[in-house]
Order: sequence, then structure tokens, then C-alpha cells
Amino acid sequence: MVTGIICEFNPMHSGHKYLIQCVKKSENDAIICCMSGNFVQRGEFAVADKFTRAKTALKNGADLIIELPAVYSTLSAEGFCRAGVKLIEATGIADRIAFGAENNDIERLSEIAEKLKDKSIQKQIAEKMKSGISYPAARSSVLNTDLLDFPNNILAIEYLKAAVLPCTAVKRIGKGHDTDDEEYSASAIRKKMDTNKICSIYNCEAAVLAKLRTMTAEDFKKISDVNEGLENRIYSAVRTASSLDELYSLIKSKRYTLSRIRRIILRAYLGIENISENPPYIRILGFNSKGRQLLSEIKKHAALPIITKLSDCDSDTLPFFEQECRFTDLYNLGYKKPLPCGTEQRSQIVII
Repeated sequence: MVTGIICEFNPMHSGHKYLIQCVKKSENDAIICCMSGNFVQRGEFAVADKFTRAKTALKNGADLIIELPAVYSTLSAEGFCRAGVKLIEATGIADRIAFGAENNDIERLSEIAEKLKDKSIQKQIAEKMKSGISYPAARSSVLNTDLLDFPNNILAIEYLKAAVLPCTAVKRIGKGHDTDDEEYSASAIRKKMDTNKICSIYNCEAAVLAKLRTMTAEDFKKISDVNEGLENRIYSAVRTASSLDELYSLIKSKRYTLSRIRRIILRAYLGIENISENPPYIRILGFNSKGRQLLSEIKKHAALPIITKLSDCDSDTLPFFEQECRFTDLYNLGYKKPLPCGTEQRSQIVII
């Protein structure tokens, strides 16, 4: 059985390994990971570049790694999950999608997913938001379920909303998301990492603020998830803030969550505006011997072009690949000792 897992591995921890072990039961089973590239859904730089993280994943049970491009990995949970599911399903060979969740009752999760597809439910959520609360708060109020109190459950529900393939939920182990659990929490691990060795948006804080200060309110309005006059709030905060944390604090409110604000600011820095809902290609980051066999089958059945290097691009896919190269050039400023431009074009697929 071929299982698709949508992930970030920022960084990989024991919980991720446990998920892979749970779905990879025999030598005939294989894992395709659709992994965020150099930017993650928290609205931050990945602590290590995508090829380094792909290599770690391959060493810990994954067989083939494809990229979730920056324009999708920096979206809200709904957009992030939808794009990841589309890419897994576009390979044409995946049998199912698996994910970790605080609650692995797939029937309960599916029930919530179906409710969120209901236009009348979305209308009720929109009405709740008129009181000034955020979308997550309004959603929880309307659906009245504790499932939405946990981040992995939220992602699981979004995967179920988007997926055509059958899905498997694996109960998350450890203390949970954003705890001090250094074995099962990526955020806890990141806090302990040597800041001199990781990539971080704070290492190029001045560059980010400089880019933002060149933007008008109309420029901010073009960014996904900026609406209802939020562009004016952002523009005003940019004119005042002298640090990213101050900027986030000035924009954040009861209605606008911190994670949403971080994503918007990151997308502004990268220059991401309107995007296609459908990824234009399947980008290969790495594979092992079993993954090589999977790749051979994907080339026969894929619904999208397969990209391994710049020369694989045609006139339709080249602009998107070149955009990703520009994003990597900006990511490279996030190291204590910045890297030069062009590393994306010179990169080599990880093969183990």
C-alpha cells in the first residue's frame, strides 16, 4: 500500500517517526511525503532547508519526498491541506492519506469535515465573526465540539474535507503541540536548537521590515487572507514597528490570530499575491531505492508534470519554478551567515 503523508518535519521528531511506523507495516508498504519547502504554515522560515529535511525523512522511513511549494505552505490550514492533498492525489499511485491527530476517531473527524462543507454552516460562522471574533473562534462556537481545540485535529478535518482518497488517522502521542515535550513537539525542539545554526526570519528582520516599508495599503490588500480593511491596520503598524514582534503585536487582535498575521507578513516579504488553487507540478526533493520505483510509476500515472530540475520545466511550469528560486534566495538571508543567490538552481535531489 502506498500512503501519502502531508508534513513539514520542522524538525522531524519521534511523533513523526511513530506516524510513519504505524502506516508502514510491511516491506510492500511505501510512504510518499508531501513536505513544506523552505517556509512553513506557522508563517516562519523552516529551521533547515528542504533538502536537509528531506534527507532526514528518508533516513526515518519515508520513501519519496515531494515539495509543497511556498505559495501553498504559507496558507491557512484549509489552503495548506487542500494543496497537499491535491499533490498526493496527483501522483496517481497513492492508495490513502494518513495523518496524526489528537483524536483518531475518523468518523467523528469526518462528521465535522462534512459540516464545514455545508454552506449554511459557513454562513453561521460568518455571522458569528461579525461580532469581532476570529474564524477559529467562530467555527468552534457554531460547531460546539472539543475536537477543534487541538491543532492536529484541525488539520485532520481539513485533509478529510479535501480528500478523495480514503484517510487514516493515527493518534498523536506525547504531551502535545506547543509543549515542553522535546521528544514529540517540534516547537519544543526548535526552542533548544542553536540559533547560530538554524534559518530564521529574525536573522533577516531588517530586510523584512525594509520590504514592508516600501508597500502601500493597496499592496497589502492583494495578499491572500487580507480583507475587511486589514490592509490599513497592517500599513499603519508597519509605519510604527521597529521589530517583527512589535509588528505582530500591533496587528494582532481578537479577530486576527497571531498565526494568520505571521503568514500574511511572510507572504508580503516574499511577494506572494493571488495564486492558482491547483499546484502546477510535482517537484521531487528526494527518494530511496523504493522511492525510485514509486517515481517510475508516478511518471506513468501522474496528473501533473514531474519536475526534478530546472531543465524539466516548460513554458507553463518555468515561471512557477523561477518564483520558487526567488523565494529561496530570500530564505537564504535567514542564516546568521547569509547564503548567496542561486542555491535552488544548483540543488541536487537527495538520493539514499
